[in-house]
Amino acid sequence: MRQAADPLRPRVVVVGGGIAGLATAYMIRTLAHERNADPVITILESKSTTGGATRTDHADGFTCEWGPNGFLDNEPATLEIVKRLGLESRLVKASSHASKRFIYHHGHMREVPLSPRAFLTSDILPAGAKFRIALELAVPAKRNGEDETVYDFARRRLGDSFAQYMIDPMVSGIFAGNAKELSLRAVFPKMVEMETEHGGLFRAMIAKIREAKRTGKVSGGPGGAAATLTTFVNGMGELTETLTNELAGNIITNADVQSVKLHGEMYEVATNDAVFSADAVVLACPSYVAADIISEISYNAAECLRAIPFAPVDVVAHGHRIEDVGHPLDVFGFLIPRGEDYRALGSLWCDAIFPNQTPDGTHMLRTMIGGAHDPQIVNLSDNEVEQLATSEHRRLFDVRREPVFKKLIRHPKGIAQYTRGHLERVAELDFLERQLPGLIFTGASYRGVSVNGCMKDAIRVANTLLNQWRLN
Repeated sequence: MRQAADPLRPRVVVVGGGIAGLATAYMIRTLAHERNADPVITILESKSTTGGATRTDHADGFTCEWGPNGFLDNEPATLEIVKRLGLESRLVKASSHASKRFIYHHGHMREVPLSPRAFLTSDILPAGAKFRIALELAVPAKRNGEDETVYDFARRRLGDSFAQYMIDPMVSGIFAGNAKELSLRAVFPKMVEMETEHGGLFRAMIAKIREAKRTGKVSGGPGGAAATLTTFVNGMGELTETLTNELAGNIITNADVQSVKLHGEMYEVATNDAVFSADAVVLACPSYVAADIISEISYNAAECLRAIPFAPVDVVAHGHRIEDVGHPLDVFGFLIPRGEDYRALGSLWCDAIFPNQTPDGTHMLRTMIGGAHDPQIVNLSDNEVEQLATSEHRRLFDVRREPVFKKLIRHPKGIAQYTRGHLERVAELDFLERQLPGLIFTGASYRGVSVNGCMKDAIRVANTLLNQWRLN
């Protein structure tokens, strides 16, 4: 095992100053201090600012998120980091309106039912599709370990209509992805577990209910505890700004990392104008960036990194006076299945979710366009994307006048796509981490695209390094 030259003063270079890199650096420092160690941490960020896509703009009274508009409050790792940062009093829960969501198909907004009884009486799917869903109890479990797509799993267990009108838009909304390409094991491992352990989804839910009755503990559903979408008073950027302030003396911006090489027992990290020697290197940059950085260390790992695709996402935020919009815009938002006459993936109705994020008397639509289904979005100009969003807003929400606030945010490589074979690619990276202690990969490219995924992995990385330095 490679040991730090001085276990109480290990030198750590973190490549990437987005939310994953900042949280990881913060937890390495925090947990090491609790064990009387004082690591020398350097965060190298290629851009002029930190935070990555977890960034919030404020203009004319509107709060506009570049990336995630919140996190679910059921991840202990995120709550631990929030508490350590002293941000608990800054948390803001989503309005009760956020419990209602809609899916658009066949010309109508249809409310997503939140209970079996509501599902039976809803118009979200035709009667035949509902009957097919009821037959899920009779579908035999698949236990051969094959890496099935999300779409194939949903179609096999719940039928074509459910896969097309419920699962595919949900996957587009969460991952900007194509359910026919994403790996079930990588993005919804709980579903695999439910089928493997209980024989099916309904059987797993029945078992969960019985367990809750036996123990007296109420669960939020088959996936675990109930969760509430949560942000901060000043938006999600408050989290990355606080982390940046905590680590201000450790951050170097405009530092474009070119390579990581082994030099004896140390790593050498070369940027565009400097070389840093380190006991440990945390690659918290996107996988396609990490691929070039480690190409001289491991050809196989670099190829696995390059094989992780990314979907483009454009975020169009439009603020409107309430009287200029015919639709009430009074719920969380809606998603659009592919095959409908719209390019938008869906919209969030920001003031219904977090009422203080817009001025009084206004609504704000935050519409996502592009994704794995529509990669050609990158070929449109900014003006063309704006015109597309405006046209679709008029048709969908009866918008009658130009917005009083506009913001376009473009992410040409927006969200990592965990396609089939993703877990095998991550396993290759795990193998390299074992072969070269001190070299670690983290971030949204690997074990979760959400804020919660990055926070959870930040604690994993910190504990891994502390174990290698024998500080536990």
